[in-house]
Amino acid sequence: MNDNGNYSNTHTMKQLIYFALLIPFITFAQRNYLDEGNKLLSQNKNKEAEEIFKEALNSEKYNLIYQTQLGLSLINQKKYSEAEKQLEKVLSKDPNNTAALWYSGINNFQNAKNFRKAVMYFEKAYPFISKSSPQFFAVNFFIGKSYRNLLYTEGLTYEETSRMLETSKEYIRLQPSASDADQFISFIKYVEENRFPSNVKKWRVINENDPEELINKELERK
Repeated sequence: MNDNGNYSNTHTMKQLIYFALLIPFITFAQRNYLDEGNKLLSQNKNKEAEEIFKEALNSEKYNLIYQTQLGLSLINQKKYSEAEKQLEKVLSKDPNNTAALWYSGINNFQNAKNFRKAVMYFEKAYPFISKSSPQFFAVNFFIGKSYRNLLYTEGLTYEETSRMLETSKEYIRLQPSASDADQFISFIKYVEENRFPSNVKKWRVINENDPEELINKELERK
């Protein structure tokens, strides 16, 4: 992140994920497993963090905070299926758990195959994210970007295209000096000038590049 708080081209996906750690957590365990585990996560020692949170759950097996952070440690190891199962356990107990919804969105976005599911989770988290939190511009980024990837693959309905534009514009409003701002602005202009009318069931943009290759390249840059 640069001095203005905007993302640079080298800003990693992992740094976006860690915004979720700003959500206040409270624990009353004598040993501070949360601090230990989160410190390991910040050091990219994800396997060690996984072990810490599993140990914590041996002491407090119903602690949703430990369960959620365990999910994050699995995401960071690209254990996407395990992470999804872990986070689903949390959401079955607390459907509005903001951290679990956020991580579930990240999990599906990073998996590069489940952008529609990622949108579902990010939209569920959206009302619970403070507009003053860095996560707020991040959630708009992820929703807009997910829909953009879907536009190149599955196609979007008129309503989904509108939501893509809305979140993309909000991201630009909040991060006008971001390194990718011009790219977003150009894309928004293209969509507004070329989008299909509302009576068209789905609109898909055919890119000369292979969609999967395009998505993978975009993910690698983040």
